[in-house]
Amino acid sequence: MRNPWTSNIFKLQLKPLDPKRARGGLARYWLLGMWPLVLGPLIVLALLLYRQAQADLTSQLTTHFISLANLKGNQIEEWATARLTDITNLVQAPDIFESAQVLTLDTSNNAEVAAARLALSDRFNNYLTANPDYQAFFLARPDSGEIVFATAGYEHLLGAIPSEQSFVQTASAGVFLAPLQYNANLDSKNLTVMIAAPILTQSNGVVALLMGVIKPDHLVTITAPSLGLGASGRSYLISNDGYELGTPITPQTTKPESFGIQHAMVNHDLGIAFYPDPTGRQVVGAYQWLPHLNAALLIEESLEEAYAPLNRLGLTLAIVGVSAALLSLLVILFFAYHQTRPLQELTDNLSRLANGDLTSSPPRIERQDEIGLLAQALQRMVNEFRELYTDLEKKVEGRTQHLAIAAEVGRAATSILSTEKLLARTVELIRDRFGYYHASVFLLDETGEQAFLRESTGDTGAKLKARGHRLAVGSNSLIGWVTANRRPRIASEVSEDPIHFKNELLPDTRSEAAFPLRLGNRILGALDVQSREPNAFTPTDIEVLQILADQIAVAVENGRLFGRQQRIAKLEQLIANLTTTIHRSHTVEAILENTVTELGRELGARKVVVRLHPPLDGEGLQQLAEAVPGNGKETTKDEQRKTVDG
Repeated sequence: MRNPWTSNIFKLQLKPLDPKRARGGLARYWLLGMWPLVLGPLIVLALLLYRQAQADLTSQLTTHFISLANLKGNQIEEWATARLTDITNLVQAPDIFESAQVLTLDTSNNAEVAAARLALSDRFNNYLTANPDYQAFFLARPDSGEIVFATAGYEHLLGAIPSEQSFVQTASAGVFLAPLQYNANLDSKNLTVMIAAPILTQSNGVVALLMGVIKPDHLVTITAPSLGLGASGRSYLISNDGYELGTPITPQTTKPESFGIQHAMVNHDLGIAFYPDPTGRQVVGAYQWLPHLNAALLIEESLEEAYAPLNRLGLTLAIVGVSAALLSLLVILFFAYHQTRPLQELTDNLSRLANGDLTSSPPRIERQDEIGLLAQALQRMVNEFRELYTDLEKKVEGRTQHLAIAAEVGRAATSILSTEKLLARTVELIRDRFGYYHASVFLLDETGEQAFLRESTGDTGAKLKARGHRLAVGSNSLIGWVTANRRPRIASEVSEDPIHFKNELLPDTRSEAAFPLRLGNRILGALDVQSREPNAFTPTDIEVLQILADQIAVAVENGRLFGRQQRIAKLEQLIANLTTTIHRSHTVEAILENTVTELGRELGARKVVVRLHPPLDGEGLQQLAEAVPGNGKETTKDEQRKTVDG
C-alpha cells in the first residue's frame, strides 16, 4: 500500500514542465551561435598555437643563451685557471726563488742585489716574449706590498705600493687572481687583471710576492664571439667597478647600465630576461656572475631578431584559420541536424518523468556514441529512481509503525499511574510490536550503585524477578555500561561483544541493545531489548527505542511523584482525624489514649508511645500513655503505666 505522503512528495512545489516550449531550442541555439562556435575555437586554437610557439621559442632561446653563457663562463674559468697555473710554476722556479730572497732580505752586498735584478729581468723578459698574455711582473715585500722589482717599462713603480693592503694580505695567503678592474697606477687605459702568488721558504715563510699584470686582449677574444646569435648578438664583460672589457677608459667614459648588468652584480647568479640594453634597444639577454674575475658576463640579442620566426608563424596561422573557419561551418550545420533529433526525444520523455509520470521511460536510441550512452544511463537512473521510490515508501511505512508504537507507549504512560502496571504494559508492547525475543526494564536503587530488574517479559522475566536479578552500575554488562556511561550501547553479535552478560535463562539471544532511562541529568535505569537475530537493530529502531526509553523515564518519575502525593494526602488526612479526636477529648489521659490509638491504627504500628515533657507536677512525674492497636480497640487505664523521670 502506498503511503500518501511519499506518493506526493515529488509533486510538492514543482511546476510542470512543458516540453513544447523547448522543442527546437537547441538547434536554434546552434544555428544562431554558429559564427561564435566556428570562430571562437579557431581563434582560441590559433592563440594557443601562437602562445605555444612563443613559449617554445622562448624556451629555446633560454636554453641557447644559458648554454652559451655557461660555455663562455667555462672558457673564462679555464683561462683563469691557466693563469693561476702559470704564476704557480713561476714562484716555484729555483732561479726566481733565489733572486727574490736576495732582493727582499736585508743585505749590504750591492753586487749581489744587482746580479739578482739582472737575472730576474732576463728571466721575465724572456717569459713576456713567450707569453703575450702578460704585460708586466713585479716583486713586492709581503708585509707592506712595496715593489722591489719591476719589468722593463715599469721601473718607476719601484718603492711604490700600487696595490691595496687587502690584495697584499690575500696574495700572502696563496695564489690569487685579482678582480677585473681599472687600475690607474698601471698607466693603462683598459681594464686589467692582476695575479699574485707568495714565494715561500721553510725557514722564513713568505719572503716575497710575485705579481703579474695580464693583458685583457685574450680575455676579450674569448668573450666577444657570439656563436649561434644573429647579426645583432653580442657578448661582453662588465667589471665590478662598472666598466666594459675592451673599451678604452677615459675620464669621460660612461659606465654602461641595464637590468642584466644590475641583476648579475646584485644577485650574483645566472639568468635570462628581456630588457633595454645600455643603448636603449630591447634585447633578450643572459647574464652570469664570474666569481674569479668578480665581473658580469652579458650575452644579448635584439628582441626583433630573436623572435623573427614567431612573426612568420603568426601570419601562417591567420591564413590557416580563415580556411578552417569556412570548413567548420559546414561541419556544424551537419552536426546540428544529426544530434538534435535524438536529444529532442530524450527531452520529451524526461519532461514527462519530471512531471511525475514514473511510467515514462527514455527512448531506446541505438547509437554507439555519447548520446547512446546517455540514453542507457538515463534508463538506469529511471529504474534506480523507481526502486528508491518504492524503498522510501517502505521505510516511511516502517517509520510510521515505529512512531505508532511510540505513541501507544506514550498514551499508556499518561493513562497508567501505577509504575508496575506501566512497565509491564510497556515491555509487552515493545516485545510484541517489534517482534523481539525479550524486553526488560531496570531501575536504579536509592544508592545509584545497583540496577534492579523491575519488569521483564514472559516466564523468563518472572523467574528473574523472583530471584531479585540485579546488575551493578559499571559492571561487565550492557546494563552496567549504559547506566555508568548514560549512553545507549548496541551488541550486534553478542558473542563478539566483550561486555555482554550471558544469561542462562536467555540462551537464544544473538543481539542486544540497552538504552538509558534519562531524565535531564539524572539516570533512572535502563531499557534492555534482546533478539534472536544478529544485527537486529536498525538505526530507525535504535532511534525509536531511545525515544521509548525517555518516555519510560518520564512515566517512572511521574509514578513516583504520584505515589508521593498519595502518601502526603494520607498523612494530611491522618492529621485532620487526630485533630478532631483531640478536640473531642476533655482530659489529658483521654487525649493520650485517643492519639496513640489513632496513630497505631492509621500507621499500622505494633506499639505507640507518647511521652510528656516537662513534668506535669512539682514532683517530676511524667505521664506515659501506651497503646497496642492490634484489634483496633483503645487500651484501658489499667494498661497504662506511669514512670518517674530522674
